[in-house]
Amino acid sequence: MYRLVDSFADGGDFMWIILFVAMLSLTFILERTYFVVFKSSINTKTFIAELEKLIQNRNIERAIALCSTTNAALAQVLREILKHHSGSGRDMQVAADAKTLEVIPRLEKRTSYLDMLAQIATLLGLLGTISGLMTAFDAVAVANPEDSARLLSEGISIAMLTTMFGLVVAVPTIAAASWLKNKTRKIISDIDEFAVKITNLITQMKG
Repeated sequence: MYRLVDSFADGGDFMWIILFVAMLSLTFILERTYFVVFKSSINTKTFIAELEKLIQNRNIERAIALCSTTNAALAQVLREILKHHSGSGRDMQVAADAKTLEVIPRLEKRTSYLDMLAQIATLLGLLGTISGLMTAFDAVAVANPEDSARLLSEGISIAMLTTMFGLVVAVPTIAAASWLKNKTRKIISDIDEFAVKITNLITQMKG
């Protein structure tokens, strides 16, 4: 632990800025994970099977109640379709499209920030590298022999540590962003698929 603290201190001022970026990234990752994975997701197979059973039994009110038991994005869209079940297929599709346009921005909100923060962390690491190399070159060029070795060592430490720390922050952030985007795409794909299926099922039941 002491060595880790010493290494962080040896990295210079850029380490603190990268640490701030790391904390910001972690905050976004945790918030988006909670919203996308735990709040907006659902066991699609089980949910749809139960919903289709209720619709086939013409129990629309219970189907709406089932959709109301969760805040999952798919359930919100399907609930709007069910609320317009007495209208035409076009009416149900319009209701689904309107709700989809509402829920998708909430699913994608702030995830794109993670890519930006990963790039910032990497660039800050490169800035730290440049700063460290400048310190090292100055040590060789102008410092007296007694201080030259110390300043050269400090410069190289700054250059290496800031690059490493920047990448340590950037790589997990990019991985988390990719994972969250895949989760979001899966939810949107389910919405597109089952909105059509439920609309068609209701239309067939009416016919």
